[in-house]
Amino acid sequence: MANFWSSMFGWSSGKTDKFMEYLNKQRSEIWGNKEPQWIDTNKPYDLYLEIPELRAVINRRATMMSSGVPKLVDNEGNEVENHWMLDLIKKPNATQSWGDVIYSLSVNDGLFNNSFAYCPERSFGVRNIIVPLPTNKIKVKGTGKLLKQMDMAGLIESFEFWYNNDQKEDIELKDMIYLNTPDGVNLINTANRIDTLKYPLSNIKASYKKRNVLLENLSALGILSAGKSDMGGALPMTPGEKEEIQRDWAKRSKDKIVLTEAEVKWTPMSYPTKDLLLFEELTESKLAIIEAYELNPNIFVQSSKYENVKQGLKMTYQDTIIPETKEMYDTISHQIGLDADGLKLVPDFSHLPVLQDDENKKADALNKKADAINKILASGVELSDEEKRILLGI
Repeated sequence: MANFWSSMFGWSSGKTDKFMEYLNKQRSEIWGNKEPQWIDTNKPYDLYLEIPELRAVINRRATMMSSGVPKLVDNEGNEVENHWMLDLIKKPNATQSWGDVIYSLSVNDGLFNNSFAYCPERSFGVRNIIVPLPTNKIKVKGTGKLLKQMDMAGLIESFEFWYNNDQKEDIELKDMIYLNTPDGVNLINTANRIDTLKYPLSNIKASYKKRNVLLENLSALGILSAGKSDMGGALPMTPGEKEEIQRDWAKRSKDKIVLTEAEVKWTPMSYPTKDLLLFEELTESKLAIIEAYELNPNIFVQSSKYENVKQGLKMTYQDTIIPETKEMYDTISHQIGLDADGLKLVPDFSHLPVLQDDENKKADALNKKADAINKILASGVELSDEEKRILLGI
């Protein structure tokens, strides 16, 4: 290779070393190692901060879950208007609203499949504060007994909240809300989704790295050769022309072009960036993240038609967000003892515009059924209350 550059430009081995070092460095940075490079999934929060696609999906899910309006109802579905839980909803802690609390719990669940909230029990079972805690600072102290346990106390002894590596605080089981998304194997400390996204997340980071190298560090790769010719063929550069180009190349930085009075031609040696399929890989990897959280791709694609986005939102709420939020509320209700009083928290999403069409259709259908019952009654037929409920579908 050195002989080639020497014969082409007249560079000596010493003068060529600097350029060859540069060329090899660029080639290594662009094409990387031949072995695949996988990210470390043991620190999901770091990945959340570093990879915008992951953060966008987790934040969107959290925003949708926190959009539900909390309501306290009894076992008959009647809304309760006077209870300490309603005071807790109005002011969960010093800095957050109830929506912020659900948002934080959802983010932690998205990153770790486990989420925690400090909610100490006061006198008479009242709780007046709920503070979401970072999952990566919580250690679950299990009892070591998994079989034949009928309640959480049989599985978990207590929790440790680590402020830093040296300072921790022990939290009793009754004072902690512990939520987890089942992985099908573990009862506590369930495995997180981030582990299953190791490969697409690695490809996203690699894609950004390669794009950054192309934008910041890579000048054009190719050959400058003599462009003059006569009847006998190509004319070589003069020693002065070669020396001038060599000096210019050695001192120039990116985005600077070679200036020379010599007539030269350029033969590219680079690989077309469009053929690297960096953006296509980014799209496919983000789709894998979206599917892992069971969301609809249409709500993330800006080019999607309005109707596709609308239907995607409806499907996401109906198939994922509403069921998962209800499950979260059920667990909170049980762990703070609301079910013992015949009460439970439920999230209400009926106020959302994207779900209004379905609510209107339900109302229209109910009105039609009510009109039909009135006509039956007007004809002289008597109906019991049970028969009326059956006809109304309630």
